[in-house]
Amino acid sequence: MEQKQQVSWFGRIRQAVSGGARGARISEQMNPGFFSSTAGVEEERRWGYASGTEEDYYWRRLSDNFYLKDLVPSAYLEMHNQVYEAYHANPLAFAIIEMTTSFVLGRGVKLDASNKRVKKVFDEFWQANSMDERVYTICNELALYGEIFVRYFVNRFDGSVKVRLTDPSLIDQIETDPEDIETPLRFHRRPVGESASAPSSTTGGLKLVFRPGERETEGEWFEADSQMQQFAINKVSNAKRGNSDLATMLPWLRRYKDWLTDRVRINKYKGAFIWDVTLRGADRKTIDTKRMEYSTPPQPGSVLLHNEAESWQAVQPAINANDAKEDGRALKLMIAVGAGLPEHYLADSSNGNRATAAEMGMPTLLKFQRRQRYMKYILRCILDRVLAEAQSAGRLGENVNLSYDLIFPEIDLDDNKQLAGAANALTQALTAAKAQGWLSDETAMRLLFKFAGEDISVHDELARIRGEQTSCQAPPP
Repeated sequence: MEQKQQVSWFGRIRQAVSGGARGARISEQMNPGFFSSTAGVEEERRWGYASGTEEDYYWRRLSDNFYLKDLVPSAYLEMHNQVYEAYHANPLAFAIIEMTTSFVLGRGVKLDASNKRVKKVFDEFWQANSMDERVYTICNELALYGEIFVRYFVNRFDGSVKVRLTDPSLIDQIETDPEDIETPLRFHRRPVGESASAPSSTTGGLKLVFRPGERETEGEWFEADSQMQQFAINKVSNAKRGNSDLATMLPWLRRYKDWLTDRVRINKYKGAFIWDVTLRGADRKTIDTKRMEYSTPPQPGSVLLHNEAESWQAVQPAINANDAKEDGRALKLMIAVGAGLPEHYLADSSNGNRATAAEMGMPTLLKFQRRQRYMKYILRCILDRVLAEAQSAGRLGENVNLSYDLIFPEIDLDDNKQLAGAANALTQALTAAKAQGWLSDETAMRLLFKFAGEDISVHDELARIRGEQTSCQAPPP
């Protein structure tokens, strides 16, 4: 910065000397905002915004590239360290991540397959990988880091698959198709030093081999889809890396925590006091004698006896901090907006009623439903790989029905009894309209499915109905 300002200063000097600014007064241009409390805040340092004089607007870091939308590696690793620290040390950050997982997964995910052999393959995979608990880990780390890297370990003999999550901080390079940034080709894991390394893929085993005498210095590349898959959220189409749900809130989480810490200190100091002892007409020697006598403060409940020449008074600090409540609420509202949560979700229900809370909860529920759909997509990608490997190993035939369904908990706070009554009334109304010739079966089914909130294809459902009717009418063999 100093070198940059120095060059700019001499440039103006040369311009003035050469006559380009003949007669003009040479003065230093300064941005008063540079010395304000907002200059150089954490958000600006993270994204590389230049702050200072007006000339700084066109200065950028050498690592910046206008067409790349990812953080530079150093900022990316710093972000991971900060969100990990916030998750473990900041109660609000912990609550935001855990609340997302609780809404998205609830009591767990159920897996159902129509074919018994397919269901057996799924059951073995689900049990071998402890998926009942791993799905919560996947959802947690996806929200915490903004992306997960799923690594596949395949046994080539029986087609069994094990999945593990690779720390996104260890992935330092993502090579994509030059013509399509959304198609990754391979992922590079940074060197991790002396550690266990897996055997080559040709052996097909999962046993780790320790090499204590060797140090890894080049890292390792993993082929996309076949060895590792990436799933990312909170990113634009031209970015390779995802962003944490806490990324935009990190500065405000820290500020709110610091504000609360200061409030605790203030409350502690408000209850503190000192004894002010006044000695009338005492000389220096008498004061020193009394100081030695009262070097230990009296215990609570003690009785003080003295004559009229000595007076005792408890002095408390005058700290007037009762008007800081709205400051804390403003900080918490900033966090709530960034998290997409209503205020009463963050342990503050003093500014609303039940009706307000119900209306404010709708955007949050839609956000959780969107995350639920993405979690379903992740699990489907993993399960499709399990089926593909089972077919390659001969455990499943080519003509086996591979259809299956993932059942997630409903994210709905409405009363099921009220919904059932409304559905019954709607069905009667649609039946009456159909009898009058006012609408077709297809339209009635579409309205019914829309009310139920189910994404069911009307045409597919009509085809199933016709298939069932045909099978029922067919004579027995």
